[in-house]
Amino acid sequence: MKQFLLLTAALLLALPGALRSADGAKPMPDLKPGMRMILKFPELPQTLYAMQSGQEAMTQAYLALPENYSPERKYPLFVFLYGGHGGPGAGPGRGQQIMENKDCIFVNFPLFKKKIDPAGPFKGLLITTDQDGETICQVYTAMLKKIYANIPNIDTAHNIIGGMSNGAHSIVAMFEKGDTYLMSQFQNLILIEGGFYSIKSYARYQGKRILYLYGDYAGINDWMGRKMREDLPKMVGKFSDAAAANQLQVTGLVMKDTGHDMPVRYNAEVKAWLVKQLTPSITNQTHPPTQ
Repeated sequence: MKQFLLLTAALLLALPGALRSADGAKPMPDLKPGMRMILKFPELPQTLYAMQSGQEAMTQAYLALPENYSPERKYPLFVFLYGGHGGPGAGPGRGQQIMENKDCIFVNFPLFKKKIDPAGPFKGLLITTDQDGETICQVYTAMLKKIYANIPNIDTAHNIIGGMSNGAHSIVAMFEKGDTYLMSQFQNLILIEGGFYSIKSYARYQGKRILYLYGDYAGINDWMGRKMREDLPKMVGKFSDAAAANQLQVTGLVMKDTGHDMPVRYNAEVKAWLVKQLTPSITNQTHPPTQ
């Protein structure tokens, strides 16, 4: 988690151009390549980051247009959710780094819980469908609708949502709650070190394309704990079998010698999977068929 937050800060400092605040609910007339903006949501609940830190902070999300943005073309959203407390939603999502800031509109959402129970798993920070699913669906629906109100050329048919650990749990919570709006918005799911082994309602993922990643280093006593790390291959096997039985479009990626993390060396493999999913959209819009 520390690496993700450090990466977020580093990328934000390196980004060109000013960061813009977008409080309106109408499309912006001056969208330009590489533009960054913060969308604010004072009406929404506190983020998990604010709850955990005890600091008051405006609930917000970060959004970045790609370097090759054009108003004449549609772009899918690439929403990324970090693990742990999720951060404040103030800087780049991992998707920006994976896709090298091209071909997608990049979004970093913070995480949400109904409440923190210090006696609960992982000091009450673990996101679960039963406890937190309703809150997650409420806030992400509001955030997405505001993005759609501000950005007119979103390619919904190829939207992506990815999450690490608690972020992956949040993605699965949307589907396990059966939220029809959120499920309709995302066709490509990336579940990193979490989420996929909590799937129960397999029919809700049919027609979606899922990439799941997990570390194989059983000898490390990382954030998941030694026993859960050792049991992970069995959980992966159970999920893989269930996905095949339910005819889901699932791809697994083992991260060698990795604990509860996604090292940047795996960005290229994730990008290759994503480009395969996005190729029809990219090809059709950059090279339209001749009349």
